[in-house]
Amino acid sequence: MQDYVSGILGIKTATLIAAFLGAVVSLSYVPELTRWRLFTSVFAGTSVSVYGVPIATHYAGIPDSLERAIAFFAGLLAMRMVPVLFHLVDRFKGVHLPSVPDEKE
Repeated sequence: MQDYVSGILGIKTATLIAAFLGAVVSLSYVPELTRWRLFTSVFAGTSVSVYGVPIATHYAGIPDSLERAIAFFAGLLAMRMVPVLFHLVDRFKGVHLPSVPDEKE
């Protein structure tokens, strides 16, 4: 039986669950999304949380006992950022960036 510390791919099981729940709870605040964007938003929110929170708690000196709570809120916030990023990508789709020609010697 796994305890809350062990997990899959270096992810603590309890942190994964908290991050996923945070991402899913934030869906109630997101406007209509297609199924693909819904899936990618939850996946991105959970991924950012489960891999970012341990690094942040380590370097910020936050105790491990708070990791699950921070993972929940990080999943919640990351989910709010994904639709913003999708909007920015859609907005700048047709923008052509200038290129610098290669100098020939």
